[in-house]
Amino acid sequence: MRIDIKAQHIDVHPRWEAIVQRRAAKLTDFCKDIVRLHVTLVHSTHHLHGNEEARLLASVPNDTLRAQKAQANMGDAIHAAFTALERELQGWVDRRKHHKKQEASRRRPQMPA
Repeated sequence: MRIDIKAQHIDVHPRWEAIVQRRAAKLTDFCKDIVRLHVTLVHSTHHLHGNEEARLLASVPNDTLRAQKAQANMGDAIHAAFTALERELQGWVDRRKHHKKQEASRRRPQMPA
């Protein structure tokens, strides 16, 4: 899996990069089909409320999964976004298994009576 980490209005802290690498490794243990993970860390420049936001895009075969979460600090935003992406990925895996079962049952030859 290729991991791209980018930031807007802020520099990427090594601790955040370590969190992303660690959580991405857990995703690959869960599902080996992830081709690319694009992580964007965004710092709000508003002068009254500066929420930190993490956006994740995971490329899987024939689909793209997305998660976006905002929290008070960047570490919490990264963890929340990865938790949401894990739920998205679980749904994708379940849909894929269900689809494969349906395809297999259609292809199975019928025994003549």
